Amino acid sequence: MRFKNAKNYDEFAKAQKFAANNLISLLTSIQSDFNVIYEIGCGSGILSKMLMANLGFKRLILNDLFKSQIMNECEAQIGDITQISMPSGLDLVISSSVFQWIYPLEILSTKIFKSLNNGGLCAFCMLSLGSLNELSSFTNQSLEYKNPDQIDKIFSQDFQILAKQNYNFIDKFQNLKELLNSLKQTGVNNLNGNFKLNKSSLNAMDKHFNQNYKLSYNFYSLIMQKT
Repeated sequence: MRFKNAKNYDEFAKAQKFAANNLISLLTSIQSDFNVIYEIGCGSGILSKMLMANLGFKRLILNDLFKSQIMNECEAQIGDITQISMPSGLDLVISSSVFQWIYPLEILSTKIFKSLNNGGLCAFCMLSLGSLNELSSFTNQSLEYKNPDQIDKIFSQDFQILAKQNYNFIDKFQNLKELLNSLKQTGVNNLNGNFKLNKSSLNAMDKHFNQNYKLSYNFYSLIMQKT
C-alpha cells in the first residue's frame, strides 16, 4: 500500500494500532533506551509515532516500500527489506504487522542478526495462524500464517528469545459493507486475483457472516536478543 495516498488508513487500522501498542509495552518492559533504531515497514507511522513517544534513541531509521509523510521526520531507507542492504550497527530492529507478508522469514532473521550490534534486540509483532478466519472460511484463500511454535523455531536459530506474547483482536462492524471497506482501507485481506467480488459472491458472503460481521486478528510478538 502506498501510504502517501492512504489518507484514511489510520482511521481504520484499529487492529494494527492494538498490535503496535502491545509490542511497545512488551519491549519497554525489557528495555527502552537505544542508540540506533531501525523500523521495518513503517507504513503511515503508527508504530513510528509510538517509538518516538516511548523510547529513547539517538537515531531512528524508517524503512518501507514507498515513502510516507512520517519518513520526512527521520532518516529513511526506501525499498523491499528482502532486497535492500540493511545498515549495520543497529541496536534495535522493530516491526509491527509486517512479517506475515515476508517469505522466507529465515533469510530475514539472518539479515537482521547481521545488522545488529552484539546484545542488540529484535522486536516484532505479526499476524499468526487463525487470523481473518471469518473471511478465509468463505473464500478458501489465506496467507500462509504461521503458528507461534513455527515462528519461534525460525528466529531461535539466530536469537535468544527474551519475551513472547499472543494477542487477539476482534474488529466488529455493522454490516458487510463496513467490513469490506475496512479491509480496503487497510490493505489487509486474504484475497488474490482468483477471487472476484460481484453481486452473487457479495450476497453469498453476506449469508456466510450471518449478521455477525467481525474479523479476528491473532497477533504474536517476540522480543529477541543477539548474543
